[in-house]
Amino acid sequence: MSAVTSAGKELIDFQAKNYKSLEKWNKFEAGLVTQADLKSDEIIKNIIKKRSNFGILSEESREDFNPELDKFFCVDPLCGTVPFSNNLNTWGLTVSFFSGDSSVGAIGCPGTKEYMHCDEKNVYLNGEIYKPDIEFPEMIDMTLCLEIEQGKNWHELFNKELSWVKNFSYINSFASAVYPGLQIIKGNLPIMAIYKISLEHVGGLISIGEKIGIKSTDKFGNKLKTDNLIDDVPDWFIFGWPEVHESLIKKINK
Repeated sequence: MSAVTSAGKELIDFQAKNYKSLEKWNKFEAGLVTQADLKSDEIIKNIIKKRSNFGILSEESREDFNPELDKFFCVDPLCGTVPFSNNLNTWGLTVSFFSGDSSVGAIGCPGTKEYMHCDEKNVYLNGEIYKPDIEFPEMIDMTLCLEIEQGKNWHELFNKELSWVKNFSYINSFASAVYPGLQIIKGNLPIMAIYKISLEHVGGLISIGEKIGIKSTDKFGNKLKTDNLIDDVPDWFIFGWPEVHESLIKKINK
C-alpha cells in the first residue's frame, strides 16, 4: 500500500503544478503517456525493489517482464492518463501481487482521497475494514461503465456487437479502469465492461473484488486467470456485482 500512497502524493503534486505544460506522447496507438506516468512508475518500482526480488509487470515496461513467472507484481502507475492530463480527478493507480491462484492488491484514487487495499481475508478503505452494503435497482435503471479506447473502436463495436447496452439507462466512460472500479467496489456503480484490457490495469481490482464477491470474467462469464490477461487478452473484461454480472452476461450472449 505504501507504494500506491507514495506515488499518489507525487501525482497529485505533479498534476497541480504541471498539467498545463505536460509533455505527452503515444507509446502505442491510443496509448497516451506523460512524464507523470514515468515518475510514478519509478517511485513504485523503487519501493517494491527495496523489499522484494519478484518480477514486475508494469504498463510502462511490459517488455522487461518474464511471463513464465509464478509470483510477480503488477503495476499501473497512472490509470487514466487522459483525465489526469486534463486536470480531472477520475484517475488512479494500482499495485497487485500474484502468487499462483492467490493475490493481494491496492488501488488509489488520489484526486478523491480514496485508497483501498486487501490482505488475504479483508478489504480496507482508507485504513478501515470495508464491509459492502450494496443494493441496486433493476438493470434498466442502472448505469453501465463502458471503457473503450479509440474512436474507431467505439464506432465498430457499436455497429457490430453492443446491442446489449440498450438494457441500461445510462452509459458512463472515464478513460480509466481504477476509478470506476473503485466506484463499483463502493457500490456507486454496479458493473463495467472494458474492451481489450491487460492485467496490470485491473490486477488490484481483481484481487480486492474477489474478497467481497465481485466477479471478474470474460464476456462468457469465465473466470479469468492471470495468463489470460497477460498473453491472450480477452475481448471484454467484465467486473461487477454477482446479480448484475449474471444478468449482463446473459444479455451479451443472448
